[in-house]
Amino acid sequence: MAEIMSKNGEAVVTVTPDYHNAFVTLYPPVGVGIEITFEDVMAALAEKGVRFNIDEQTIKNAIEHKLYRRQIVAATWLPPVDGSNGSVKYFYETHVDHTPQADERGIVDYKNLGFIRIIDKGAVIAEIVPPTEGEPGHDVRGAELLQMKGKPAPYTLGTNTCLSEDGTKIIAKESGHLSYSSGGGFNILTTVTISSDIDASIGNIDFIGDVVIKGEVLEGFRVSSSKNIIISGNANGAELVAGGDITVKSGIINSTVTAHGNVKAQFCEYSDITCDGDLTGQSFVVCNVYCGGKLEASKTLNGGKYTCLNNIEAASVGNPNYAPTEVTIGDNAVLTKERADLEKEITEIDNQINRCVQIVDFLNEKKKQIHHLPDDKEELLGKSVKTKIKLQMNKKQKKKRIAEIDERLKVKQYLSLNVKGSVYPGVKVTISDSILTVDSEMRRTSIHLDPDGLITSAPL
Repeated sequence: MAEIMSKNGEAVVTVTPDYHNAFVTLYPPVGVGIEITFEDVMAALAEKGVRFNIDEQTIKNAIEHKLYRRQIVAATWLPPVDGSNGSVKYFYETHVDHTPQADERGIVDYKNLGFIRIIDKGAVIAEIVPPTEGEPGHDVRGAELLQMKGKPAPYTLGTNTCLSEDGTKIIAKESGHLSYSSGGGFNILTTVTISSDIDASIGNIDFIGDVVIKGEVLEGFRVSSSKNIIISGNANGAELVAGGDITVKSGIINSTVTAHGNVKAQFCEYSDITCDGDLTGQSFVVCNVYCGGKLEASKTLNGGKYTCLNNIEAASVGNPNYAPTEVTIGDNAVLTKERADLEKEITEIDNQINRCVQIVDFLNEKKKQIHHLPDDKEELLGKSVKTKIKLQMNKKQKKKRIAEIDERLKVKQYLSLNVKGSVYPGVKVTISDSILTVDSEMRRTSIHLDPDGLITSAPL
């Protein structure tokens, strides 16, 4: 009788050359051979070095359902997860469009072009997203497969910028004008320098720091700074406003100038100038000036009104053609004018109060006669009473201010207008409550108060 051939079930394991996958093929037993077990398959995998991410459930299922002579995936690799590169998220545009924009009504604003971009100290300019490490992978043998780690994002720290303490933000170290440099990175400028004229190509300037203008400020444009303004050319038909000093190296013409510091110009013509500090120039022609410090005109004050709370020094005042020129010196002179204006206002208030009293008296008398007023007359009566009370309160406040002024006017201010050249007819000088009207030319003259508080003149 022939011998019956027997053979146990078998698991054949194959592994890809890159060790990314391992496969198992099951073969059935022959004759009285023993069925293959899960442990047999695991041993076959171990013999091939496969130890990682084995799909045990798939293997058990294949054994249970006798899935012979089929190649099944027994193990797969875990690929590494590469890290992501860092990035920088900017909260401001690197390029700003300065072309005029139309509003919702289609009106184009040609003056406010946004040339200056204000940023406050501590503001966040950009957020820095750090790179990630990623995760390593493993092949079916369990060998570690290294990932590619993310790279930090490149960035540039410009002038007056810095990193936050945690290194995740670029912040402003100072308040100023935010600009982007061609080399990359934002800068914060505490001084803005304009190399051209202030015209339709630049628009109005409104800045919290110093403003330096290499050209001129043309008609209809405004330059405002919380600090100082320096202009190399003229300010012609312009508006200048500064929290500090204003320096115009040429002339101020047909312009409005306001400074909390000093104002200096070569010449000023047909302009309104207000400054808390000193005002200095060669000539002032038909200007309206209020100066909180001293006023110096190395050539002339020729026409206009000049109020100065300190002394005035000038080469000449007025001109041979008798140009009307008013000079008011000292705080007391200003207060005297304010007092006179208050007295006029009180007189008008008294007239209004009398009219209210007449209406109230008339309507109350009518009410007694007919016992009931029409609705419109009743409303008029109520309004008149309220108006009278408001007027009386207003009058009381103005009288209080007059009392304050009277107290301050008790102290005389011995200030002077000193003129090295001529003071011409047509000039009126007010110091405290005294007025001198010049009716004949005076030369090298000091106009001031005498010991009795009366205005007088004396040779220099």
